[in-house]
Amino acid sequence: MIDEELKAIVAEVAELDAESIDPSLPFPDAGIDSLMAMEIAVDVERRYGLHFDDDELKQVTSLAGLIVLTRRKLTMEGRESSAR
Repeated sequence: MIDEELKAIVAEVAELDAESIDPSLPFPDAGIDSLMAMEIAVDVERRYGLHFDDDELKQVTSLAGLIVLTRRKLTMEGRESSAR
């Protein structure tokens, strides 16, 4: 499931236990700085073959936001089955 895959990416980059990540917690409050957030975005883009523009990335401030953006992009590209 995409939620768990994205959580795993965030956990790996931030060196956190995936189970301890609250999806609604803002990245800075979880100890994720802007460089880590960019690394997370690049990893997600590679994993799903997506491209996030700067405006989209500025709006992603938590795992929940990343999930919404990734699902939306996959749906827009006609790969909604990948977004489940």
